[in-house]
Amino acid sequence: MIHLAIFALSLFGFALLHAAMPRHQQDWLRRKLPAAHSRALRWAGLATLALSFAAAGLGLGWAVGTIAWCGWLTAAAAAVVTANLNRERILSRVRK
Repeated sequence: MIHLAIFALSLFGFALLHAAMPRHQQDWLRRKLPAAHSRALRWAGLATLALSFAAAGLGLGWAVGTIAWCGWLTAAAAAVVTANLNRERILSRVRK
């Protein structure tokens, strides 16, 4: 169960960092958010990634948790990149 929590927090953290970037805001939202909102998204993403690291360390022990966290970070980043690459397909399904 701890692995699911680490992955979910990592995925959410990377999604927030992705949403904080003006280029991706334009692609997904068709507009750019104000700088204050982008800054808040960036801090929330970093805080969520830190929370996932804490969950990994406390749930699995700091030695094993750090390694597991790195692996789940990789999987979460790949999921966010894959979603971004398939943006048009995803948005077309949402619009239907």
